Amino acid sequence: MFNIEAAKGYSKLDDKDEELFKRFCKKFYKSWEHPEDHAPTFVKRMGSKYLKVILSDGDWLHILKDGSWY
Repeated sequence: MFNIEAAKGYSKLDDKDEELFKRFCKKFYKSWEHPEDHAPTFVKRMGSKYLKVILSDGDWLHILKDGSWY
């Protein structure tokens, strides 16, 4: 599993967003054969709609309240 607390911005999340990010990471980790190539490096709340997560491969994702992403 990723060290989610190492992602920049993690310490600025409130408890609810920390839990959402943890749920996302758990699901996201299981979806890859080599998840370490796609580790989250940055997370930030973007308004009331989603968390923005930047991955180590340069991609970024929207994380919705239900833990899904796009």
